[in-house]
Amino acid sequence: MYDLIIIGLGPAGINAGIYALRSKLNVLLIEKQTPGGKLNSISKIDNYLGSIDLTGPELATNFYKQIRALKPEIKLEEVIDVKIKDDFKEVTTNSGTYNSKAVIIASGSGQKKLKGFEAMQSISYCALCDANLYEGKDVILIGNNFKAVEEAKYLSKIVNKLYFVYEGSAIDLKLDNVEIIYDEEVKDIKLENNLIKEVILKNRRLKSDGLFVSLGSGPATYFVKNLGITDEKGYITVNEKQETNISGIYACGDIVKKDVYQIINAASEGAIAAVNAGKYVRNQSR
Repeated sequence: MYDLIIIGLGPAGINAGIYALRSKLNVLLIEKQTPGGKLNSISKIDNYLGSIDLTGPELATNFYKQIRALKPEIKLEEVIDVKIKDDFKEVTTNSGTYNSKAVIIASGSGQKKLKGFEAMQSISYCALCDANLYEGKDVILIGNNFKAVEEAKYLSKIVNKLYFVYEGSAIDLKLDNVEIIYDEEVKDIKLENNLIKEVILKNRRLKSDGLFVSLGSGPATYFVKNLGITDEKGYITVNEKQETNISGIYACGDIVKKDVYQIINAASEGAIAAVNAGKYVRNQSR
């Protein structure tokens, strides 16, 4: 049993971890990708206090070095569910289940997951990353934006047949091996040995070797949707302690509903969440 689990290692999660570890809490840090979050895609940082002529990856590296010096326990896994048990929280990832007295959610923003299939590991959310795995095969792309159209063009050069299920008005895209499908939604996905074999839409069934999704970005809170702590857009509402409407669950960073989204206030929120999570854990232990 951990005192605290922190989900996400962007600026908010890393700073929460630093404060929690320095206060001697038994902490588990979970990050599904690269520590630093969106910092790793920013070419230049010029509005973070004390940072001069730094790139985003450089600042992310500095943050990570600082928390690594505290020798934390870190697991590179994706959280797929959080449940409330009698007197603890249960966090399930794609590799295991962990229990803690408190949880800080700092998962940031990311690709919107396919609704109803958020935990399915066989879906690809990056055509550029995974297209070559499907060379000469038939695949499906679910999309609703300009980026999805560009991904359809890219995929068409690699795959045999692309079914492009587009959520929006008609688009001007004419490619020999691309079939555009409108006014549909995914109802079910059939797997064999964890590989996608068929996608069942509202009005038709498509045989497929893979499924790509490009629905834009938003708060990465799909794994807590059943807790009732998010609004209709997936953002989490917190109080001045960064606590949600569930005692012992805190949130900070880009997943929190607010007016200003900056590195400095994400880091500040992480500190506030960790301080108050520590108070909660110690009160629970009395």
